[in-house]
Amino acid sequence: MEKLTDELIAEWIEGGQRFEMRGDGGGLYLGFRSDQKRPVWLFRFRQFGEQHKLTLGNYPAVSLESARELARSYRKLIDSDESVIAAVGNKRRKDRDQELARTFSALLREASLHGAKRMTVTIEFGGEESWAN
Repeated sequence: MEKLTDELIAEWIEGGQRFEMRGDGGGLYLGFRSDQKRPVWLFRFRQFGEQHKLTLGNYPAVSLESARELARSYRKLIDSDESVIAAVGNKRRKDRDQELARTFSALLREASLHGAKRMTVTIEFGGEESWAN
């Protein structure tokens, strides 16, 4: 396990090497295909009878150590029969909800700074409008 190093990865990048997947162990892989601008971390695993491949992020934005930590955390879920796909989906939904709350809070602050006394929000769902004051 832990076959990759930052030095080895830098050597591949600087040498212009492109590859489908190079394994670190435990289901963690680094891919750097010719159509990609940056190497990508992948986690391959089998759970509940199905094979999956999960993108963890781009290197170096996601470091080697961070990618290993994510792979370890997903392995723990697999070992305890918890769904990795559900866990990732729940985290993404939570992150998206937090970003939406930050965006809406920023909008309210901006309106307040400019002396807004009232705001109307219109939300469209499938072509039908709903509104709230």
